Amino acid sequence: MKKTFPGKLYDLIPSQQSMYMMVKFSFSKQLVQIPISITVDLDLDFDVLTKALNIEFERNDSLRLRYIKQGKSIKQYFLPSFKMSRVPMKYFRSAEQQKEYLDKDAQKPVRFDKGECYRILFYKTANAGSGIYFNVTHVSMDALGAVIFFMDLMAVYRALKAGTELPEPLYSYEEYITEELKKVSEKKKWDKHEKFYREYFEKGGEPFYAGVHGPDFLEKARIKTKNPDMRVPAAYNPIYDKCKMVNGHIGTEDAAKIFDFCKKNSIAPESLFMMGLRTHCSSINYRIDDVFFMATCSKRATVKEKRMSGCLAQPIQVRTILPESATFMEGLRQYTSVRTQVYRHTDYPYILAKDYLREMYGYKLIAGPACMMFTWIPLPVNMDLGFKFDFRFHDLGRYFTPLYTICSPDPTDGGINLNYMYRVKLSCGKQIENLHKNTMKVIMAGIDNPDITVKELLDMCN
Repeated sequence: MKKTFPGKLYDLIPSQQSMYMMVKFSFSKQLVQIPISITVDLDLDFDVLTKALNIEFERNDSLRLRYIKQGKSIKQYFLPSFKMSRVPMKYFRSAEQQKEYLDKDAQKPVRFDKGECYRILFYKTANAGSGIYFNVTHVSMDALGAVIFFMDLMAVYRALKAGTELPEPLYSYEEYITEELKKVSEKKKWDKHEKFYREYFEKGGEPFYAGVHGPDFLEKARIKTKNPDMRVPAAYNPIYDKCKMVNGHIGTEDAAKIFDFCKKNSIAPESLFMMGLRTHCSSINYRIDDVFFMATCSKRATVKEKRMSGCLAQPIQVRTILPESATFMEGLRQYTSVRTQVYRHTDYPYILAKDYLREMYGYKLIAGPACMMFTWIPLPVNMDLGFKFDFRFHDLGRYFTPLYTICSPDPTDGGINLNYMYRVKLSCGKQIENLHKNTMKVIMAGIDNPDITVKELLDMCN
């Protein structure tokens, strides 16, 4: 008897396929989830918040996404409706207890293939605040989609409390999926994408893996394979994927300088941070001029996309080759140019682009030149939300890249938070602390003197 579903079955779109690929080859099955908490300076009425959440299930259709396996593929469908009569609640006696409890849940897999697409918890803090913890599969939602969920939920809650009209509805993720699947079917348009990636990966020759742990891992791989010219070792191991997180913070004054500089020079903050990070990676890897990152691209360019939850983000491959004679500003311009070029080709699935690179240079499945994944989360800290909030990204415990750097404004003090989730098999906490220290050195020196050369910046990192 054929099994029926309450909604139409859809294939995964490219952004979802990228996320599913990470968990497909993972032994732990906990790589693809987003554990986030938001604490507000309000004594939330959890009964009203539960009502708001059930309204949010209607407004935000990505919360009604469910998945099934059909043969070797994953299909998805939207529940027509969904409600939670009771949401788990927790009262924390201390900040330490809160962190311990939420961090533990963050490292528990969200088994979307078993029907659990997210976990939600309401909590009270030790200092009279309230919070919402959300651990969602990355296949359903990206980090910015989770932020949109939080903000819309709070807007609905405030409307219910005040007895006013609900905020403007969110746009449909189901419609976005339908549009994306149409793009995927238009294979003729892919020729220009393939041409771009072929030229992009060929320019400059074979890339180099500039790990934050230095060149020892590469040198050992060269000896083991008897290949002294190896440039990219097999650093993506699905078995040894255990991670720890080091948290870095940039104070209010330095953060203000960063944001002012970015605004004045029309530079995205992610370009500034990647410039700082790549300079340190170069400095500890033979001062190599070729540094390769993966970075998440939110793909939220239109007003419609900015008011839509779900998973729109795709990894993009950002490669920069900077001679030591180049200036800090020239490096930033190159980052901006490269990111813009790659962004224009994000309709082409990341998985295909990755495979093209692998085939071009004969890499094994667990080899790749990207030394880290980088994400910038643009939190709405300057908006009049009616409440103050604290945003936290919790340690997954495992990840597939050697390092995952998550950067976002800190709404509590106007600073900037950096979360460095590193693979313990490859790196140690001291190396990550050095990365953060040198990244900040480079960024602040470049802001003070945009004409400072890469050579001078590299010298500073030693």
